[in-house]
Amino acid sequence: MYQYILFDLDGTLTDPKEGITRSVQYALESFGIPENNMDKLEPFIGPPLRDSFREFYGIDGEDTEKAVVKFRERFEKTGIKENQIYPGIYDLLHELKEKGCMLAIASSKPQEFVHIVLKNFGIEDCFNVIVGSEKDGKRDTKIEVLEEALSQLRKKAGRRYKESKTLMVGDRKFDVEAARELGVDSVAVTYGYAPDGELEACNPTYTADSAEQLREVITGELSYQRYKDKRAFQKTCEVLLPLLVYWAVQLIVYNGLYVLTGRVFPEFFAGKQQLSVWLNAFAAIASWPVLAKFYQSSREGDTSHVITRRKRKIFKRDAVLVIAYAVALGMGLNILVAHFRVAELSETYVKVAGNQYSVPLLVGLVIYGLLTPFTEELLFRGIIYNRIRKYFPVHLTIVLSALIFGCYHGNIIQMLYAMVMGLALSLLYEYYDRLLTAPVLFHSSANLVVYLMTKGNAFGEKGPVLYGTVLLAVAAGISVWYIKCFQKKMKRR
Repeated sequence: MYQYILFDLDGTLTDPKEGITRSVQYALESFGIPENNMDKLEPFIGPPLRDSFREFYGIDGEDTEKAVVKFRERFEKTGIKENQIYPGIYDLLHELKEKGCMLAIASSKPQEFVHIVLKNFGIEDCFNVIVGSEKDGKRDTKIEVLEEALSQLRKKAGRRYKESKTLMVGDRKFDVEAARELGVDSVAVTYGYAPDGELEACNPTYTADSAEQLREVITGELSYQRYKDKRAFQKTCEVLLPLLVYWAVQLIVYNGLYVLTGRVFPEFFAGKQQLSVWLNAFAAIASWPVLAKFYQSSREGDTSHVITRRKRKIFKRDAVLVIAYAVALGMGLNILVAHFRVAELSETYVKVAGNQYSVPLLVGLVIYGLLTPFTEELLFRGIIYNRIRKYFPVHLTIVLSALIFGCYHGNIIQMLYAMVMGLALSLLYEYYDRLLTAPVLFHSSANLVVYLMTKGNAFGEKGPVLYGTVLLAVAAGISVWYIKCFQKKMKRR
């Protein structure tokens, strides 16, 4: 566990985007430079202002000081209040203080502004040392700021100070490079305002995507280890409670509508298979409000809009790959099931399949290609996966969630199929960390293509085993790629 932790402020503890970018915009306007894209001004968050004005807008010499003065003209009055603390940071700082850690601030922001921000969020008392830059340009570079903070920290710690127990936390390359220059470890938080690729290029000791991951790096304690003393029965109940509630809602709505339909529209009972499909669909929709509440309590949201934007960008890049993965795995498994006539081993599977394909094509595509994937992903990845993740390491979480997803489907054929698909879905969810992107797209794509092919009897009585084998080989290759990417992501922590 690290005992001496130095924090950058902007982009690390607090999100100052609105205040800083609007103040930069105000300064640029004084030079006749209009800039309405606030995202373009994000690089000003973190490094010294003078460097940023010179680098990004070519404002040099005496004009640099004029730009800084204009920036501060607005920032001191308004911009400093346009700020918010990142989720989890307040609790983290107080927890570290209680554990006996010595905390310091090493910020490029003028020191008087640093004190104001810390007081506004009620965290000033957490820090033993607070160092910022000077308005006159002295102690302006990050390495000068960090050097002064370390010097004061050493004096306060005395003989017990150890460099090996010291850690610098920041969101930009300047924090990482200064820490390396002064011989201390660093952790780069990815929820800050570093441009794409900057943190990877500067090679920090660790990276963290959230306050919880930052806590893991500092304390050396993985999040699930905090619950090691909690009884297995309590964990099981918390994980399975949403599933039991979902079943209860399904049962009540299904049977209620069944009785109502039987009395009001008795002619519908001529097609009981189709009626069952419709009632299940309505029951699934009825469960959404309940599942949404469970989801909100089970899932930790993104720490910042930067993380959200980055994940969306990665998903857009990989969307076609996700669809190809789903089609290859879904069709490959179904071709082998058809070829070896595995379906004949389960009467329940034959009955379920008969119900599914009894409705018109368009209705089936909507229900099994859209409604079912959304509902099941909300329940199994959005809620159950996140609850398991709280208590177990990620690899075990992927396996356990896939097992529960398989058992939910009841009959042995669907159970085995769902377990395999569940492994892929959990891997995608962990990698992209967004429910309504990769998992839903994968699930929907697999269901749509399988439903279309089966409805059109494309698999025949005995599917072409060579095609199935090739498709599964493709799916296996994509799985290996995702696993390697995931392992690389985990190694950064």
